[in-house]
Formats: sequence, structure tokens, C-alpha cells
Amino acid sequence: MFIIARAPRLCQVGRGGALFVCREVAAIAYKVIFSVNNNEEVFTLPHVPVDFPLPQPEQHNETYEGLSYDYRCIGTLGLRSLSWSSFFPVGKRYSWMPAEALEDGWAYVSFFERWRDRKVPFRVIVLDSGGVCRLNMPCTVDTFEPSVRRNGDIAYTISITEYRFVD
Repeated sequence: MFIIARAPRLCQVGRGGALFVCREVAAIAYKVIFSVNNNEEVFTLPHVPVDFPLPQPEQHNETYEGLSYDYRCIGTLGLRSLSWSSFFPVGKRYSWMPAEALEDGWAYVSFFERWRDRKVPFRVIVLDSGGVCRLNMPCTVDTFEPSVRRNGDIAYTISITEYRFVD
């Protein structure tokens, strides 16, 4: 089960304001999975924002001035990073939650705090609604800021950056 936003409607209007075509536009839903230590622990996030970012790395190019022309040197790719805000439910299962997601939001908080303290890299995997992997990236959790909402759920903001293993 995936989180799917209500799909917007796209309509074409002809001359005189007549409506010709009106169709539903499918919204893309994502499933986000965090794992550590070669799947020693695996957690599927219960809620993913509709506008979930899929990062692209910056390329570190340089320009050099020559006698007659400038020259561009294609550089290495930088590290990808992304951040988002969402929440973990506490003591309730919402209808849109993936089957693998937990109802215990504090288990997610403990997961992130415990493994950050051990200085072990995480792996984030993002699957689209068709089950296609859109991101599979080792990462570090740079910031994780949980806070309790009035209804008892745990709101959080998280920032992650790609981690490259050194061979």
C-alpha cells in the first residue's frame, strides 16, 4: 500500500470557454525504507510527503581562462542530500500507511537515535507506486528533530546526505 495524494484534474478549454477534455492526472506515491548494517534493522516510514524530493548530485565543474578561449573542465559529482518533514503515528494505524509501517512512532525515534550514536551509515531506499526503485543510497542522518504533536503523534524533520564507502 502506498500513500497517494488526491490526483488533480487537467482540463482543456476550447474557444468560447467550452470544455473539451478532462482527465485525472495520477499522483506518484513513494514508499521510503531505511535500513542499517546490511538489513540488520529495517524500517518503512509510515508517511511520506507528496512532494518528496529525489536528489540529483551537483557536478563540480571548473572554468579555466586560456590565451584565446575559456576552457571547461568537467568535475566530479558531489554528494546528494535531501530533507523533509513528516510524522510518525503513535498508537494508531492510519488507512494509508504501508503494511510494513509501525504504529509505534517512538520505535522510529529510537532507531534513528541509536544508530546515529553508533556512527553506522544508513541506507535509504525509495520505491514508487509501481515498486520501481527510484533511489538506493547509503547516507548519514545529519539532523533528526522529533517533537510531539497535540494528538500524540511525533512530528519530525530529517536531513540526510549521501555516504560513500571508501574501498
